[in-house]
Amino acid sequence: MKALAIVKGKDGIQEIDIEEPKIEDAKQVKIKIIEMGIDGTDRSILKHSLLDPPEGEDYLILGHEAVGEVIEVGDKVKEIKLGDSVVSTVRRGCNQCASCLHNQSDMCSTGLYKERGIHKLHGYFTEYVVEEEKYLVKIPENVQNLAVLTEPLSIAEKALEEVRFIQQRLPWACIHPEHTYNTPGWGGCKKAMVIGVGPLGFLAVALLRYYGLPTYALVNRDRDDIRVRLIEQMGAIYVDSRNINLKKLLEKTGHVDLIIEASGVAPLILDLIPLLSRNGIFVLTGIPRGERKVCLDGNLIIRETVRKNQIILGSVNSNKSHFESAVKHLYELREMYGNVINKIITKRYSLKDYKEAFEERKKEDLKTIFDMKGN
Repeated sequence: MKALAIVKGKDGIQEIDIEEPKIEDAKQVKIKIIEMGIDGTDRSILKHSLLDPPEGEDYLILGHEAVGEVIEVGDKVKEIKLGDSVVSTVRRGCNQCASCLHNQSDMCSTGLYKERGIHKLHGYFTEYVVEEEKYLVKIPENVQNLAVLTEPLSIAEKALEEVRFIQQRLPWACIHPEHTYNTPGWGGCKKAMVIGVGPLGFLAVALLRYYGLPTYALVNRDRDDIRVRLIEQMGAIYVDSRNINLKKLLEKTGHVDLIIEASGVAPLILDLIPLLSRNGIFVLTGIPRGERKVCLDGNLIIRETVRKNQIILGSVNSNKSHFESAVKHLYELREMYGNVINKIITKRYSLKDYKEAFEERKKEDLKTIFDMKGN
């Protein structure tokens, strides 16, 4: 069968032929891939030749966002049935640390995890895969057309879960329930900002607006760009991030309680730390590559962070519970925003058109996917 991979000694993405996988364990499930999302990680792996294949192999099949149909199940599979639509989580734990042993491989403490399509495990840019049931999440019929967005939305779900957990440290969380981060409508008295509105940033905006937070979105695009139009339809406030001035930005937004970064642009990220309010939290999700020197006022950043009890948090990957939350919220976000959520998928390609899918990226493209339904 066909697969798309990064191959040792070759530039760019390659089409390869591999054997169709078979169920080898009673707890495994065989899946026919229906849709696959292309994201910034896939592009970064190719751009920087970040080949990290399974042991003993010289290629890595890419892709970590996928939806599929179950076509075969092992004898000990309990919940997944033939014909179910499913998505699969990305990370596989080390089976050593407490986090991984308690189904939280996203918080692995040994660093010995593996990741589908990224790190020492083949991914989903192919026709069929075999996976253990415990890594699969069923997709209800009412969100199947959005299911390919489950993985990026799960990253935003995890970020907000961590925010709500950490912010319980605030004393008024017990005294004034209307201000806590764990009650319905928790966002009404808080203000947020998202930096960058690629697919992850876009979905973070959608989730923050769902929780009722007035949300500023920093975008390096003109106002007529599709990303800006869509986030404004969700009630977010557009801010042009090009040539930004902290003083003028503060005049526009004031200090904000929560910032979620989804850009990976180090100078912009560091410049905006002083925008945080007292007790605020800044969540970093982007991963910049290479080396970039930054000139900034270090004293200001440290002074503000210490004096104002601020938190800067790195958040990466997600576990099954976040995927399950994402599936639930995909339906609710579509009910809330209608066709706006559908429009995040801007380009569809067949697997055979993989070169165009990776090379023909236009400014107006938001989310590109491989669509296998016709195959």
